[in-house]
Amino acid sequence: MEMRTKGLLVEALTLAEQGLLVAVESQNYKHGLDLYYQKILIHFALGDTLSMVSLIPEYEASCQKYGTAKDFMHYYLVMSLLYDVVGFREKTIEMTKKSIDYALDLNDLIMLVRGHNNLCYLEVEKGCNDEALQAGLMARKYNQQLSKKLPELARLHDIRINNNLADVYIFKGDFDTAQTLLDCTLNSTIIQHHNREKVAALFGYGFLYEKQDRLEEAVNYYKQSIALAQSYGDNVITKKVMRLLLNVLYQLSWRDEIFEVQREYIELSEKMSVDNLLQQVMNLEFNRHKEKLEKKALYDPLTGVLNRHFLDIKINEWLYEAKINKQFVGLVVLDLDYFKLYNDTYGHLFGDRVLQILATGLRDFLQEEDAEIIRFGGDEFVICICHEQKEYVKELVRDMHSYLLTLTLDQHAESETLKVSMGTCINEQKNYDYKTLFEHADQCLYQAKKNGRTNCIIDEL
Repeated sequence: MEMRTKGLLVEALTLAEQGLLVAVESQNYKHGLDLYYQKILIHFALGDTLSMVSLIPEYEASCQKYGTAKDFMHYYLVMSLLYDVVGFREKTIEMTKKSIDYALDLNDLIMLVRGHNNLCYLEVEKGCNDEALQAGLMARKYNQQLSKKLPELARLHDIRINNNLADVYIFKGDFDTAQTLLDCTLNSTIIQHHNREKVAALFGYGFLYEKQDRLEEAVNYYKQSIALAQSYGDNVITKKVMRLLLNVLYQLSWRDEIFEVQREYIELSEKMSVDNLLQQVMNLEFNRHKEKLEKKALYDPLTGVLNRHFLDIKINEWLYEAKINKQFVGLVVLDLDYFKLYNDTYGHLFGDRVLQILATGLRDFLQEEDAEIIRFGGDEFVICICHEQKEYVKELVRDMHSYLLTLTLDQHAESETLKVSMGTCINEQKNYDYKTLFEHADQCLYQAKKNGRTNCIIDEL
């Protein structure tokens, strides 16, 4: 992040790539997600949108599996940048506002600055200048607070805020204020290290002079903006400024210049269509929609764990993989003791909370294991565990039962621990038939109930 803030993007990318390899190898998901985020932002700053898009699926999958509120805040910012590049304006605004909501909850100053500044830019694009001004001033307010903690980063944000507010004042006809803001950007001691921000300022001058009918000066700044964007390969910005330059050239009737810029614009458009960025983003949307449907089909909406449909269509595949890898399989059947009493005494909503506590406890305990958690029906759950060592599976099941008995239920200022009975069947690396394993585990659960409940019976087959 420090290298990226200083504008040393190649060095920052190298660090992010090295760090990500270490994080993945050591299963350090917290820092791995941070490094994914940094790497994507670096590619964005370099104008390498294709590399940015290629990282999104694995970044999104990691967020879904290991992400905290902070990671989802970062994810929504990344998606807002991506949607903006391909021109999905409504989705861009939606993602930006989601990132701001998370930032408000987390009181994250960096994201509050960035989110409101991005919103300023988006409101300008919509033509909503009053809303844009409000968002830009809010970004400046948060950035003043940020400068006390991270002064160097705040200086970079100042440049970005000035560039966006300059556009607002240009549209409002306040050219003096706009020029003052752009002058602050180009006179900044750090601007030479931040090409993307400098491109935006040069583009801002071109826009300022165009609106004042100082067209030849506008052409000069638009050309400077294009040349700088081309120097580091930012095709998206290059194409955007070329469109504006062509508009001014038509007003000036500079035919030779029009012909040359049109030729470059067509060549760039063809190159970008080969890259097929829009198609990749559409594929992301399609895959995300598909995954949502699959998740809806396979996951229980109340508890968030797999549902019985998983046992119908996926369990044999899971068992076959365990067989190929010569792993022992432990199939656990468990349910809550006296669950009906919870519903009858406190109501079904309380019963739902009990199931959610149980499911969360199972997820927390098994998060590092090769295991699947399935809600079989009602208060009954099936756990499928595989491992290279049989004794490890046995010990894991016993520890899981002990852990579940420490979970507490709170109601009307009273607290009591969860009561769970559990039956387990562990195979001998011979029997990988789900029905046989389940029936044996179910018999063990029946025996646990018969032995006085809140018990765990383990048997082998």
